[in-house]
Amino acid sequence: MAWSHLVYLPHELDELEATRAHQGPKAAVNKAAKKAEQEEGKNTSSQSIPPGDAKKGANLFKTRCAQCHSVVESEGNKIGPNLHGLFGRKTGSVEGFSYTDANKQKGITWKEDTLFEYLENPKKYIPGTKMAFGGLKKGKDRNDLITWLREETK
Repeated sequence: MAWSHLVYLPHELDELEATRAHQGPKAAVNKAAKKAEQEEGKNTSSQSIPPGDAKKGANLFKTRCAQCHSVVESEGNKIGPNLHGLFGRKTGSVEGFSYTDANKQKGITWKEDTLFEYLENPKKYIPGTKMAFGGLKKGKDRNDLITWLREETK
């Protein structure tokens, strides 16, 4: 956690001072850090991903994903599962595709925020996945791909 990005509102500073006076400086810092982490977690999980450029997303899919995945329902599975109906689906649930236990047990639902995290580094997000893809490190690329997928997988 980077301390340089913490911003306190006036009432939070009063709380910090009161805690510091009562419990000492280390306790106040620990309490503030815990509160900031909780707020940070709330913000990332509830915010949707900003829309990207669907045209760029289409190109990313073509060059990075289409070798293993299709978004056309009638095309079925390839090396990877078919992505038609992706949003709102649980991990490891496409009929007829042989998933690893890790994928079956992850138990998350694919949404913009879960895909955003997953696409950065699939093997880190689901240790044990057989997906041979290093990920998209740039958030903009992930936004572009997710924007395109949102439309094309309906």
